[in-house]
Amino acid sequence: MATFAIHVAVGDLTAMSTANIDEALHRALFIPGFTGSKEDFLSFFGVLDNDHSDRQQRALVSFSQRGQADSVAPVGTDHYRLTDFVDDGCAVLEALGALDHPIDLVGHSFGGLVARRLAIARPDLVRSVVLFSSGAKPIPAAADVNPVIDVLRQHGSAAVFRGAYPDLEDEPQSDPHTEMVRLRAHASSLDNLLAMADILGRFDDVTDALAASGVPVAVVYGHDDLVWPTEMYDEEAHRLGIEPIVIDHAAHSAQIENPDAFADALTGFWDHVAD
Repeated sequence: MATFAIHVAVGDLTAMSTANIDEALHRALFIPGFTGSKEDFLSFFGVLDNDHSDRQQRALVSFSQRGQADSVAPVGTDHYRLTDFVDDGCAVLEALGALDHPIDLVGHSFGGLVARRLAIARPDLVRSVVLFSSGAKPIPAAADVNPVIDVLRQHGSAAVFRGAYPDLEDEPQSDPHTEMVRLRAHASSLDNLLAMADILGRFDDVTDALAASGVPVAVVYGHDDLVWPTEMYDEEAHRLGIEPIVIDHAAHSAQIENPDAFADALTGFWDHVAD
């Protein structure tokens, strides 16, 4: 796995990729969600790269968005508008060569909000989009974001670790993934978290514009996902004229909960996308 920086207007975003990034015919870019980072896909890249795809065919890349983990973190919530994340994404796509070879996007949760708008704004850079556990409309439970914002303001970004592991002390953990989540919580920008939480409660539905972009789209979610009602995922798929892909034995993070089935879903979709 290679790690590197991608320079955008606001500074450097950190990224990681499979080792075949220089020779692969296609590239897939994974965009993480709220409280996430590029590391959300670290173990999954091994599953997809080793067991499900020809190493010469597709390179896998993920990046931490502004304010996530060790990416640049401008000060002030006004630097974390949805348009800012989209502008960064366009710069990342261009840096990865999408002007010459359009890239397959996989947007997880909040990352799906960004992926939709990237496809709409720059369909010339996007070969396909997978909306992965990402609803087209605001999360009903997030309509009132004040409780979440109050907790973040009171406890800072460390609240993310407490929320994910309420029974653990905020101290070094023996499990590598758990320790990554803890360190990431402390490293991530509070302004990023506050702004993302607000966006998730009040963003616009752009399904019709996405359909009009002409970019092939897949809607993929875990059978037990509780973040958005699964009926919302099904409704968007219906509006896009496609069948949703449901991953059994998975909730909101199928890349961790059922990585083999999620890998099959991605490769099956990509295999049917025309060049």
